[in-house]
Amino acid sequence: MKIFHRSLAASAFGIGLLSGSSLALADGNNHLTGIDLSHHNDIADWSEIKSSELSFIILKATDGMDYLDPTFTDRYNTLAATGMIRGAYHFYETNDDPNVQADWFIKNVPLQEGDLPPIVDIERVKAPVSNSLHRDFKTFLERLEDHYGFKPIIYTGTNFWDHVMKEHLPNYRLWIAQYGADSPTIPDGWHTWTIWQHTETQIVSGINGNTDGSRFNGDIDDLRSVLLTED
Repeated sequence: MKIFHRSLAASAFGIGLLSGSSLALADGNNHLTGIDLSHHNDIADWSEIKSSELSFIILKATDGMDYLDPTFTDRYNTLAATGMIRGAYHFYETNDDPNVQADWFIKNVPLQEGDLPPIVDIERVKAPVSNSLHRDFKTFLERLEDHYGFKPIIYTGTNFWDHVMKEHLPNYRLWIAQYGADSPTIPDGWHTWTIWQHTETQIVSGINGNTDGSRFNGDIDDLRSVLLTED
């Protein structure tokens, strides 16, 4: 088991990690910017991406019980070489076994010091709908926390969460998806957001076409405090 925790070392490690990376504010709201990528996004030039005004990049890693994004491993390793902050997410399938999904993510995602915590994307329900939907999702979250030693970040939309999940998980950080708003609407059970995916038309030099753009709710010290550290 890998044990990660917040500590004073997080800031010290973050300083070293970020010193070679470009960090910038998205706009007048003073939010750090980031993007998420999957095999749908075509990378043209990593050097241009590194020099762009991004603070973090989150990669799609796994989906369900047996899908691995074909670009994940190479991009995950490339991001380590560039020194950029990276994250990885699992697309949670409500009709799949939560333990098998957790095993699949853990097998394929070797999170390290300086990475974002594990992230789980839950945004749809597939048939058959299980009476244990909420319990199964909590099982998945706890399995990831037990392995990585850090609570996962939950990616979702407000309408989905409020109508389907209706679970209060205030100790989990929120990555909220909402486009075309001045500020996101927070789902039941949360008081604030950590990351806000605010657009699907972000343009980044070095990437062909649009990508999803996100803002981090805080400054660079806040971002460093979220990253994983290891004993």
